[in-house]
Amino acid sequence: SSGINAECPLRPGTLAPTPQPYDRFRRVRDLQQALNRILDKLSLDYAVIVGSMEELAKHDELCRNLLEIYKVKRGHENPIVVGLHRHDFMLDKVGEGGNRTKYKMIEMNLAAVSLAPISDGVHRYHQSVLNKLDLVSKEPFRQAAPGLAQGLAEGYRAYLARYTCTKAPVIAMLYNDKNVFNFMDQQGILNAVEDLNIPTIRISIEEFANKTQVDGDNRFMYDGTVEIAVMYLRVLYDPSHYQIPGVWEARKRMELSRTIPVPNVRHQIVNMKLFQMLLSQRSFLGRYAEPGDIDRLLDVFGEVLPLSLDAEGDANARKALLHPDRYVLKPQREGGGNNLWGEDMVAMLEKLRGNPERSKFILMRIIDTPVTPNRFLLHGSEITGVQDTKSELGLYSTYCTVEGCGEVRNNYEGVLLRTKLATSLEGGVAVGYSVIDSPFFT
Repeated sequence: SSGINAECPLRPGTLAPTPQPYDRFRRVRDLQQALNRILDKLSLDYAVIVGSMEELAKHDELCRNLLEIYKVKRGHENPIVVGLHRHDFMLDKVGEGGNRTKYKMIEMNLAAVSLAPISDGVHRYHQSVLNKLDLVSKEPFRQAAPGLAQGLAEGYRAYLARYTCTKAPVIAMLYNDKNVFNFMDQQGILNAVEDLNIPTIRISIEEFANKTQVDGDNRFMYDGTVEIAVMYLRVLYDPSHYQIPGVWEARKRMELSRTIPVPNVRHQIVNMKLFQMLLSQRSFLGRYAEPGDIDRLLDVFGEVLPLSLDAEGDANARKALLHPDRYVLKPQREGGGNNLWGEDMVAMLEKLRGNPERSKFILMRIIDTPVTPNRFLLHGSEITGVQDTKSELGLYSTYCTVEGCGEVRNNYEGVLLRTKLATSLEGGVAVGYSVIDSPFFT
């Protein structure tokens, strides 16, 4: 590609929406509030967080530094908590001969959830396709970006109610200026915030490290003059985001100030695969879930196995080596492209045999997702032939608690559907494996 297409690449999408079963969707949709409460409650369990992270922190610098900030922050919790979440699921074949399906969780996302504004645009296009065909989805289209903006606004209004501000503070978004691929997606959330008459600014990682300070009133300030009420983090979930000197120090300053990080460090920690694995165990989940939610949650959690350097971890590694087509190896990282499959997984497990660093990974059983035919719309004009595809459904939600008021927001906000070739193992739009789709609930 050359010219304007090279400078402004368009997001690929599907030509038509992909059918999804409404009855099974409702089951996972109705679990979002319970899941958000469980994750927040778990994140406050200091002994469990520190004890669970201890071994992992020895071998993973990102986890170690986040845990150190978590420890320092104990006793200095921000009275206002805001979360923008997206939990991802895929249909799994179950029953005799795989003649039934149910959604199984792929991962929890509490950090830098993306694609809501882009997804909303694809939804609108697909809605026009359905209208022309006189088809009606059982779940009405719901724009996710305005709901996520309302979640940020909830925190902003709580900040204004709690603190004295000499002039209007802002909602700031922290972004990676070395990667502009997500610019319009990120800006779509800020535009929706500004529609609520709340001022916003964008701050690069370098500016975060060098131009933010905490003043005598514990306000988190940008460039000495702009007070930040809510710091919306679209970065800081990957080691590459901390390469600029001073970023870790700025992260610690921010966490200890009165600003509202989204996500805060404790939410980012429970976002790790380690805690997804622990929550898939009935005894662990039972500490944080309401009794009536336990079986419903366990029904959607996938099989996640530890690789600790002990008898259990050795047995799980042997299981994956014997059946490499049934498992995927996942690190404690966000973003697509980090997982290892098949021969690559086998090679890594052999390399880590007897190595304590194996505990940085978990194994997950591969979901056996049904195949659906569809066509891809590429570069704004090219349409592929009919392809066999598989889809992953993400459910957006917002969560906000305020000291003295409890839970003030815990809402389901909409969906994201990403679709890929059935032959593709990985997912993720930003890394080029999936395209944006929308569900047609039947």
